Order: sequence, then C-alpha cells, then structure tokens
Amino acid sequence: MTGTIAQLVALTCYGNAYLSGQATPQFFPANSTCQFCERITYVTLGTSLFGKPKETEVAPDPDAWFINLKKRGATGLRLSCTPQNRPGISDRMSAGFVGGGGSWTIEVLLPRGESEQWMARWGVGNQKAADKRIWRVTYGCVSVSKTVQTSAPDLPNVLRELQESLKEIRAFSALHKLDGFTRWFDDALDTIETKGEKRHGYHQDLAPAGILSSEAGTVLDACQKSWVFGGMGSWNDMGFDGEEQKTYNRVSDRLFQAVNAAIKQAATSTMKDGRTTGGTERR
Repeated sequence: MTGTIAQLVALTCYGNAYLSGQATPQFFPANSTCQFCERITYVTLGTSLFGKPKETEVAPDPDAWFINLKKRGATGLRLSCTPQNRPGISDRMSAGFVGGGGSWTIEVLLPRGESEQWMARWGVGNQKAADKRIWRVTYGCVSVSKTVQTSAPDLPNVLRELQESLKEIRAFSALHKLDGFTRWFDDALDTIETKGEKRHGYHQDLAPAGILSSEAGTVLDACQKSWVFGGMGSWNDMGFDGEEQKTYNRVSDRLFQAVNAAIKQAATSTMKDGRTTGGTERR
C-alpha cells in the first residue's frame, strides 16, 4: 500500500487502541509511517470574517489528537475509501497520482450519533532535510454528519477474496514472465497461506500489540505486497494485445478492489467490541 494509506491505517489502529483504554507507544515520530514526515498536524476548517478559508489547529501531532478525541467522547475510528472513478480514468489507474485512487478518510464516531470525516493533505517542506523528513502532513475535518450504521467487518470473506484475486493475477503475471511482480504476489500469498506466521510487508508497526486479530494482521501484511498500483514502472504501466489486455484489466481491477476492501475492514475491525454506530456514548 502507499505511504499515505499506510499512515491512515496506522492512525485508525492506534487511535482505536487508545480510545479503548489500551496503553499505546508514542506514534509520532516513531511509527514507520511517519519516518519521512516533518510534522503531522490536525485542523478544523472554516472561514475568516472576510470569507477566506481558515484553518484552526486542534492538535499538533497524532498523539495529541488521540487525547483530544478521547476527551470529546469519541467511541471509535473507521477507515473508509469513497470511489472517484473520474471520467476517462479509473481509480486503479489514478492510484499513482496525487489525489487519485479514491478518497480515503478516517471517520471519527462521536456521541449523539455524529461523525467527523478527516482527510489528509500532504505537502513538501524542506526537500534537502538531512533526516529526509520532507513531508508536512495536515489532517483536516472536512465534514460532520449523522453516523450511518454499517455491517461489522467480515474478515474471513475479504481474506478469501484477496487470496483468490492474488492467485488469479499471479497466474497472469507468471504466464507473461513478469518475475518481479510474481515474487510480490508470492509473498502476499505466503503471508495468507501461513496465516500471518510469515510476514513480508515493510510496515510491521501498523498497529500496537494486541489490537489486531490474527486475520486482520494477516490481511494488512498481505495487502502491503498486493499493492502494485502506481505510476511509471508499476503494474499499471503495462499494456497487452487483444484478449490479454481484457484479462489484464479484469484481474487488475479485481485485485485493486479486493485490496481496498481488505485494508478498510482490517483497520476498522480494531474498534472495540466491533461497534459500528457510535450513536450512544459508552462509559
């Protein structure tokens, strides 16, 4: 998965752990999803007296944000991705571009049935920073709405679909001797087939110890090696003739959808007791 999505996943998992009362290690700057970030701040969006856009900081870093959410009675975090599929380009094909691949947000479930949607904006700071922390990330509360009840995460189903889509695209990759990609798919399948005993993903700290189920941990690790969508040199940057192009599009779209669904559900499954509404305050 991309670094931006990985950070959203980690924030969801760590946030749910903190809100449930679990002791959590410091998130920033220690977490691997923050390693190239100079800062990560949280703001509310509004307008000034003169009608100009205005941002008001509510937390200077993720750890302070978790504290702020708990003080406000937040009951959990859900990760979501809203399809865009802009004219002329699918979310899979736009995944390698800034702002492409769908709109990823963290939903904060609050008392009285309200939800906040938080979205990230990544900007480059000092490109010559010695510690390579060049990114300045701002999470903004882009909307507040009534909480919508959703089904509890179905990890066995998303894991099964992820595995089947991987096998299908792996066969296509091997047939066309795309050895580098085939190895990535093999790694993802190895994680699934060993039920997470063998892990190959770069980020091994997407969640604090004890918050992920075995299935959720397996899903998030496998998804890291399943994500082959991006710009130049990625899986998207290929073309084939005739029926093979149709097969390529079909297996690629299937894996893209399976990975997105798996990431969302695995991260959201860290909400305590599998709660899905947030309509009543829990004490």
